[in-house]
Amino acid sequence: MRKFLLFFIAFFLSACVSEYDKHHITLNDPNGVDTQFSPKDKSLKIDDKPFLLFFFGFDCGVCKKQIPDLNELYAQYANDINFIAILGPSKGFDKDMALLNEHNVKFKSISDKISVDYFSKAVGGVMGVPVVYIYDKNGKMRSKFIGLTPKSVLEKEIKLAL
Repeated sequence: MRKFLLFFIAFFLSACVSEYDKHHITLNDPNGVDTQFSPKDKSLKIDDKPFLLFFFGFDCGVCKKQIPDLNELYAQYANDINFIAILGPSKGFDKDMALLNEHNVKFKSISDKISVDYFSKAVGGVMGVPVVYIYDKNGKMRSKFIGLTPKSVLEKEIKLAL
């Protein structure tokens, strides 16, 4: 009984430590995305490298105008920084994929409600779209851009995050 109790306590404590570690299923990449979020430090980490989060929506014309610039930056910096699109709210897998294909989104995209809520809470809330967040490799937010952001501005911030 004592061993069982010790095992249960150890299991419970290990579960508490990884409470904010999560695997997210992506629409267009079979590997998905693994994250570690620390509310205490307000840090969000993905693969120990810098990353860009792009929050966008179906009915957002400005969001759709931002995608080509992000695709170009992704083509240039994909080995150095993770690009992740967060699509909300989802309209179902088929419609979400059709939107990604229609606008030729090249980078990983997430639309399931649980993951969208997770990322939204991790960045402190998203009140409108498009919003771009850039994080450094230590999981600290470097910059936040609301609305259509020039490619040159995003590129400058990406270089600073590297």
